[in-house]
Amino acid sequence: MPSRKPKPARKLVKKTSKPAANKATTTRAKPAKSKPAPKPSAPKPKPRAKPPAKVQKVQTAAPSAPPTLREQKTTIRREMKEAVAKIRERPRRSKEICKAITEHPSWRRSVIVAIFAPMEAEPDIEQLWKYAEGKTVCYPTIRKGGLDFMSVGGPESVSVGQFGIREPVFDQSRVIPPDTFDLVLVPGAAFTANGERLGRGGGFYDRLLSSPGFRAFKVGVCFDRQIVETLPLEPHDQRVHRVVTEKGWLVRPDFIKAGKPKAPQARGSTNRS
Repeated sequence: MPSRKPKPARKLVKKTSKPAANKATTTRAKPAKSKPAPKPSAPKPKPRAKPPAKVQKVQTAAPSAPPTLREQKTTIRREMKEAVAKIRERPRRSKEICKAITEHPSWRRSVIVAIFAPMEAEPDIEQLWKYAEGKTVCYPTIRKGGLDFMSVGGPESVSVGQFGIREPVFDQSRVIPPDTFDLVLVPGAAFTANGERLGRGGGFYDRLLSSPGFRAFKVGVCFDRQIVETLPLEPHDQRVHRVVTEKGWLVRPDFIKAGKPKAPQARGSTNRS
């Protein structure tokens, strides 16, 4: 049998796919499904307003008034008391004070001298008795709100009296009138170089130094720590002529402008200061 010729193989032709058309241009965009509008929610209740906090009134302290003169004096007395309590070698310092007094013309020329019985915090001026030959020395005693001075024969003649201060027993026959003093030694809590004085608060020496006819040379006696630059003064406060400490006699600055008070003259002189 004649053989069959094989059929030629079919050529496989790849079908080229047509370029895809732009969907945007060929296909219609489907409309977006609109979401249903949300149901309006009920309005939230407004929070209640908090009541305003109570404002505490801060009481501001009124500006304090400046201290009065008496309050200033009280402060200085307290400060001086503390300062004097710290002083050492009081016997030596007291000796230096007494030495300075006896070397001053006011001591050498005086006949009647008024001194004071020192308290523990004051200079021991009773050492002056060693140099008091030929002088009338008198001590104060407190009577009727003032001071009476009586002549005594020595420091042993005074004993503790009012306010814990040593004083002589009152005897009218021995009273020395203040207007006959030549020299008076004045204690105090504080002094200035110009002779300003702060007393203990009783006013006894202020009344004495301002008494009618008082003409004695007035000397403030204290330790150097009791010297201050200024003092609060009231109209009744009295000054002294000079101040002496263990460092010697203080020079008054106002002596440059004013005349220096003279030390008392010897008895019998017509020129009395």
